[in-house]
Amino acid sequence: MILNQAFKGLNDWWRYLLGILIVIAAYGIGQIPLTILLFTTIGSNQDIGVDELETFNKSMDFTLLGIDKNLGFALLIMIFIFALAGLWLTVKYLHHKKIIDLITPNRPIDFKRILLGFGIWFLLGGMIELVSYFIAPEDYHFRWSGSSFFVLVLISLFLLPFQTAFEELFFRGYLMQGIVGMGYRKWVAILGSSILFGLIHSMNPEISKYGFLTMQVYYILAGVFLALVTVLDDSLELAIGIHTAINFIGATMITYEGSVLQTDTLFVAKETNPWLMIAGLIVSGGLFIAICTRLFGWKPLSSTLDDSDLQTNALPIKLSIEDDFENKNEF
Repeated sequence: MILNQAFKGLNDWWRYLLGILIVIAAYGIGQIPLTILLFTTIGSNQDIGVDELETFNKSMDFTLLGIDKNLGFALLIMIFIFALAGLWLTVKYLHHKKIIDLITPNRPIDFKRILLGFGIWFLLGGMIELVSYFIAPEDYHFRWSGSSFFVLVLISLFLLPFQTAFEELFFRGYLMQGIVGMGYRKWVAILGSSILFGLIHSMNPEISKYGFLTMQVYYILAGVFLALVTVLDDSLELAIGIHTAINFIGATMITYEGSVLQTDTLFVAKETNPWLMIAGLIVSGGLFIAICTRLFGWKPLSSTLDDSDLQTNALPIKLSIEDDFENKNEF
């Protein structure tokens, strides 16, 4: 079982604390290229003032600073590539595990399952957007950016999966397993990792436009859904596919004012109702679970959330670094 992967390797509480700090540091290092570009652009353009910078911070629209949208998008993704590298180093050298231990208890990774998750959610997400369009077609505007769109698609196909893979590996892999490894129940791991997933998105532009509590409901529900899929399927593969599809649609097909993804999408929605987004997530999530239950014969949710299949003979979590060194041979 994927959550029993928590008991592999070295899993002291301080390792998880240090691991999180390493990932944060890697995330910070990944911001350096974008920061250099921003400072260079601002320094060479006297027309960029405080108002432009405040608007950029709220919208993340790189064109406000005269920066190509695709370049800005690629540099944003690069931040997560560095964070993913930091997570890999943490898992390998701090926990003495393999990165695949965060994804599946099976070998090898089932990439067809990732593609299936992507495909099903892409269709469901497309259906929800069509419904939204028919409800308020006047809010949608079609635009064609020519060659820029094709570059955007390439970035979204080859770079965007690194961003979504990092978030799934970190929240539904590293943190969920860490919470279970510390002796907490499955539902605590699901809810705890989802709340952290919501809080980490608190700096997104959507927060200032639609409100903190409203968007936290959306983010946390999305986290709970992805965590449930991970537990039901006993792997992270479908969740990675779903998350990639969500961001691919937002990056290439349709965006809205206030979205963190301000790219050359085919459609722009002038207004969006966050509560309709939440309703769409609930409907799509329910349909996805129903489809996969039929395809894979998933157990009932109540049975899956039962803790009886968690390891009970795992090594106790040591309370200090000294204890670890004193008992280093026990592993």
